[in-house]
Amino acid sequence: MIRKFNYTGRKTIKRSSVKIDLFRNLNGYRCFNIALQLDHLPLPADAHVYVEAYHRSGFRRFDFGTIAHRTVPSDRTLYKFSHSAVPLFRVKVVDKTTAHGRILAAMDKIRPESVDDVPVGSQSLLYVEFDDLGNKVWLLDLEGDWPVLRLNQHVDGIAMIAGSEAKFLALVYPEVYRQILTRILIEDEHTDPDCDDDWQSLWLKHACSLMGSTAPPIGPKSEQVVWIEKAVDLFCADFSMLEKFNQSVQGTQ
Repeated sequence: MIRKFNYTGRKTIKRSSVKIDLFRNLNGYRCFNIALQLDHLPLPADAHVYVEAYHRSGFRRFDFGTIAHRTVPSDRTLYKFSHSAVPLFRVKVVDKTTAHGRILAAMDKIRPESVDDVPVGSQSLLYVEFDDLGNKVWLLDLEGDWPVLRLNQHVDGIAMIAGSEAKFLALVYPEVYRQILTRILIEDEHTDPDCDDDWQSLWLKHACSLMGSTAPPIGPKSEQVVWIEKAVDLFCADFSMLEKFNQSVQGTQ
């Protein structure tokens, strides 16, 4: 049974102090390596260090010993996750001398810096996974901890099509952009691009960079919809979507 911890008075671990890379072992399961620096925080030597991986309902906690005696578990396999899942991670430093465990320091929503030796990039905003989607070719999943574009694993060459086919890019990604901004502004009512480094704020920062503005309108919703559509239009212009789509159509005639 997973213990619940008390978050009162916790310190924040610097994001630059955590580096996680994903790889596959000989059995094909995802595993992770982590470089973790905690020297910048005044933490007791007997505090325990935990690393947690999570994705949708999947969850694993790994015990990395204590501050004074850090150990790396030999089993860092992510076998509770789907084959294509790229989980997020959190790091916790816990004082276990109290009855329920008190979190002294933490960092959440840590994204891997590389997956199977391919750099993910610090500003990756959208993950891609391959699933059985029935008769749907793609689906945008915004119900987890990070936006995921789910692609139907039964479509031949879907990874290459989604990554380089101009028709797919022009028809799918503007709608993905629109759905994400609509979720953030209209449904979640999240309007501050600088309040955190969560995915909502990062997506708003990207849209603001296209718009040349510091923040979207707080309301009314009609103005937010106009702002979203302008951001989608600028997104298409930034990637020359119309030009590439026309060239692709002409190339098949």
